[in-house]
Amino acid sequence: MPRLVESTKIYDVIEAVNKKALSEKQGGGRPPFWEMVFWWTRKPLVGARATVMASVLPDTIDPRDFLIGVAGDRNFLGIGKGKKDRRALRSVEGNKIEIEGTPHRFPPKIPEKYRSDFESKKLLDPFAGFGSIPLEAMRLGMDVTAVELLPTAYVFLKAVLEYPAKYGKDLVESVKKWGSWVIEKLKEDEDIWELYDDDVAVYIGTWEVRCPHCSRWTPLVANWWLARVKDSSGKYERLVFFKPVKDGNQIGIEIVDLNRVHGDVSEAAVDARRGIIEIGGARYEVPSTNIYVKGSKAWCLHCGMEIRFVDDRGNHYSERSGRDVEWYVKWALKKYNEGDERFARQRLLVKVKVADGDLVFEPATRKDNGKLERAKEKLKQIWGDPDIPIESIPSYGHVGGGLRFPTYAVDKWYQFFNPRQLLTLVKLVKLIREAGKRVEEERLAEGWSKEDAFRFAEAVTTYLAIALANTVDFNSLSTYWEVVWCTNKRSVAFRGIAMTWNWTEGLVYADVTGSFTRSINSVIEGLSYLISAVSNTKGRVQILLDDATVLSNIPPEEKFDVVVTDPPYMDDVAYTELSDFYYVWLKRALSDSDGRRLVPRFLPEAFFRKVGAKYREIETQWQEFAKREVSTNPGRFLDVENRNEHAEKHFRELFTQAMISIRNRLKEDGIAAIYF
Repeated sequence: MPRLVESTKIYDVIEAVNKKALSEKQGGGRPPFWEMVFWWTRKPLVGARATVMASVLPDTIDPRDFLIGVAGDRNFLGIGKGKKDRRALRSVEGNKIEIEGTPHRFPPKIPEKYRSDFESKKLLDPFAGFGSIPLEAMRLGMDVTAVELLPTAYVFLKAVLEYPAKYGKDLVESVKKWGSWVIEKLKEDEDIWELYDDDVAVYIGTWEVRCPHCSRWTPLVANWWLARVKDSSGKYERLVFFKPVKDGNQIGIEIVDLNRVHGDVSEAAVDARRGIIEIGGARYEVPSTNIYVKGSKAWCLHCGMEIRFVDDRGNHYSERSGRDVEWYVKWALKKYNEGDERFARQRLLVKVKVADGDLVFEPATRKDNGKLERAKEKLKQIWGDPDIPIESIPSYGHVGGGLRFPTYAVDKWYQFFNPRQLLTLVKLVKLIREAGKRVEEERLAEGWSKEDAFRFAEAVTTYLAIALANTVDFNSLSTYWEVVWCTNKRSVAFRGIAMTWNWTEGLVYADVTGSFTRSINSVIEGLSYLISAVSNTKGRVQILLDDATVLSNIPPEEKFDVVVTDPPYMDDVAYTELSDFYYVWLKRALSDSDGRRLVPRFLPEAFFRKVGAKYREIETQWQEFAKREVSTNPGRFLDVENRNEHAEKHFRELFTQAMISIRNRLKEDGIAAIYF
């Protein structure tokens, strides 16, 4: 009997599902576990649920019954806000049916006569990503095999699918306990006390370069706005900017807080593009950026001269004119990362504090910037510690679709962080590693077997490591200050990692976006959701680190009833290279260290290759897996003539091999649904 997904009847339900999927992705109905850490192109759960159901249910099912099943069992109490979503469907004009509420907060409601069909079925997802499809298949009672090529995704899948089903609520309490332990230990650290001010939530900084004309240091500032916030009626409620002030050979910072000057700013007329503000008869001008990356231009805030090109001897030129030159700013940052700090340095500009529920902006002082220098000295004292990520970033950062790395400025992963950020993250790694050991000791003392205690410690440490990855995402030199929402923004939200001017650095134990404190809270909320989602299901899961083109870790005789998967979109996201941003930190938090190198501990299959009796560390994903990822990236083939055509051909070949592999794993009456 044909399945619904094979029938034209699918068009009777697909509009309602798509509308709800869009709402889930963009309209405030996001699953809480998505907030644990960012991952690219995650599929809405309602779409995953509908696709899996349509791949199993016959085309004779009534469309309304199908949509009720997708909408979920509203007799179930629901997860979180879902308790209020009592109705499943509603009729709209033209005899159409729409899904009410947020389906993923409820378990799917399978018609009684079809329940056994799901509980006896095996589903394979060879491109499992962040786990939307496997999770919904588990909730439907299916036995699921989730496959991922990349170690980073493999670790995340363990946290999303395996550990919640295996350990339940005990896991939440342990993550909460040991996350708090890490935070308290960090607060007690003498270096943290010395290097941070406890009342500063976020620092906003940038790069300075030494002007080739006047030899003075000039900050490079892309955006002088600090707050441009509107209320629900569209009127302004917060307006703040900062501006440069010449102070001898230094550039000082002045904060212009129009709420403090005028009180109510709701009648302000603001031309954000031109930087003009008119209020109460006064006119203010927000300074223009003094850096234009696409045009390879910058302007000195002291002498006003344009900063353009330089040759390898340091001679400055106003135009290329056929010379072998590069943009001075790129050259200066390269020099900095090579250890020559005569031409570029990092500078804190603004401190953001929280007082009485409002943000207070203050200029960063020389004392504040002195703490960055002290952090640099402390970092030198531990240089060579294997917890510092010295692995290389891809050398082909700006070549190929989907991948953008600021390769002109950095070539090692640690260079994405200022010294204080890097020192703090290394301390977090060591505390998480210690927490994992203490979890294991605690369970052994309670009488658990050695194997069970170790596996539980692995699970707890994995969630702490994910909180670390999220903290890393919000504390690097690729973050930025978002002026409409007044918050720091993550590093990897786009299809690349950008070079930003006005990066942010948060106090990692403060209650602010992207701090380790907030990250632990997000992990706990996401984990609680996942445990509720899988608590009443008979579905089982196995997670495999494998290549979708061969599926070599699945026994040849094992066949599947259903394959539902969401393969990569050619050059949309360079997962291998981008997720190394997480990988180098996950590897450290989940491995051990002998003081000279990392050694295997938790999930060694993700971070090491066993060669004979020894383990070889996998330095980066891009070096190990890039040419095996089913995606298009010409940068991976710099040594090949016509690399664009070669990359597309390579993608087609790998995609074809993956489809053949899928077909070979299907039962004779099995079905594969490719879900984009």
